[in-house]
Amino acid sequence: MESVREAVFSSLGGSCAGLKVLDLFAGSGALGMEAWSRGAASVTFVEQHPGVCKTLQANIAALENESLGKTRCIKADALKWLERAGERFDLILADPPYDLPDAMQQTLDGIARHSVLTEDGTVVYELRSKGSVEVSADWSVLRDKQYGKTRVLILQLKREDKS
Repeated sequence: MESVREAVFSSLGGSCAGLKVLDLFAGSGALGMEAWSRGAASVTFVEQHPGVCKTLQANIAALENESLGKTRCIKADALKWLERAGERFDLILADPPYDLPDAMQQTLDGIARHSVLTEDGTVVYELRSKGSVEVSADWSVLRDKQYGKTRVLILQLKREDKS
């Protein structure tokens, strides 16, 4: 998983300096913490499981220092939280449980419908490598890469032509 994280962030340009990051379905928080260590201005972790969220909060507290950006850990269902987020992010990291039905479609629809992504923002979506994937026409796939049993899509919302 460490090599997947390294490859993902390298493909994003390596740095997250100044970015506002959202780590949905945060779990251990590895993706968000990687962005945090690469200079993100803030990272919001959203995790539903109470025990996992508590461990994540402890890990964040152990790593916090003045040179790192702000963080917060929210115990909530990620898809429901998108409905009330009320803010926008430059980078959204999503690694939902592989057994969550229609997770990708629901996640991407929620991000688009609730305007959670900045205009030039990027979504990194991690999923199981087997099977085909259909992405809504609202999204541009910037990268689709397999790393063993993991597949990573890097996406952006298509902009409406304002001419």
